Amino acid sequence: MTPILSVRDLKVHFPVSGGLFMRQTGAVRAVDGVSFDIAPGETLGLVGESGCGKSTLGKAIVRLTDANAGSIHFDGRDITRFGRGAMRPLRRDIQMIFQDPVESLNARHSVREILEEPLIIHRYGGAAARRARVDEVLERVGLQKAAADRYPFEFSGGQRQRIGIARAIALQPKLIICDEPVSALDVSVQSQVLNLLLELQRDMGLSYLFIAHDLAVVKHISDRVAVMYLGKMVEMAGADAIYQNPKHAYTKALLSAIPEPDPTRVKDRILLEGDVPSPIDPPKGSAFGHRIQHPRYQETIGADLSLREIEPGHWVAADPCCLELADWEKATGMAAVV
Repeated sequence: MTPILSVRDLKVHFPVSGGLFMRQTGAVRAVDGVSFDIAPGETLGLVGESGCGKSTLGKAIVRLTDANAGSIHFDGRDITRFGRGAMRPLRRDIQMIFQDPVESLNARHSVREILEEPLIIHRYGGAAARRARVDEVLERVGLQKAAADRYPFEFSGGQRQRIGIARAIALQPKLIICDEPVSALDVSVQSQVLNLLLELQRDMGLSYLFIAHDLAVVKHISDRVAVMYLGKMVEMAGADAIYQNPKHAYTKALLSAIPEPDPTRVKDRILLEGDVPSPIDPPKGSAFGHRIQHPRYQETIGADLSLREIEPGHWVAADPCCLELADWEKATGMAAVV
């Protein structure tokens, strides 16, 4: 099956300036060589600690941020270097749901104005057709038509996020980047929004890149899960494989932090030592191995730590600091991801 989205070796670096003449002295390597595919109708969950580059990656895909290197292919077309004019027609097919609906919705516009804006930009019918479409998407996300004449501040956080979702689906896109869409919501509301996203995916055939830091949330919605650490992908597999048989030490640590709902069950928590390295001056070898001061870290300096498929559909970084010996031996015998 041809992927709806194909990302290869994507890099997004932000310049850092300093000194008397404010010359560039370095760069923040927010995304540093990431590759993955998303199939039509699939949800890829993207997880990692705050600051690992997840949101920057999402913004690069929708071209809100420019990539320094690598490629982004959407629906068979290379959009990596598309300018604003070339991207405009594709905005119908690629949409984004932002983390904070308070910031992403214009408080001075009514809900109808907010939802009509993309329809006007993309010349969707006349005034009557646009009005009907606004009413339709509001009902589709579980809000009444009367909500169209109110303003964002009159709604709860969950309702505001439903408005954001309505805006994202108004043009019937193929791919939606969900940038932590439930992290700002109460736990009781999160499940409602996640179930809404699943219903929309089923009915509209949507593909999602679902960005989050809560692995329990990602498990509920994702077909596959990718784990990022300091701008790089370190593990990627089906959701069941990630949760039942994680390979990378960082993935295991993240999973151990998921709260256990059964109070009688004792869970071993993996406490990470050290600090996350700076993306301005990352380690020359394994970033996670450097953090935990692994004795094999020196071996990773200059080594190829790219993803390898050690089991069908299960990719992991070929990092001796982060794998069990058997998995490391498998990884070294496999070809790197293209």
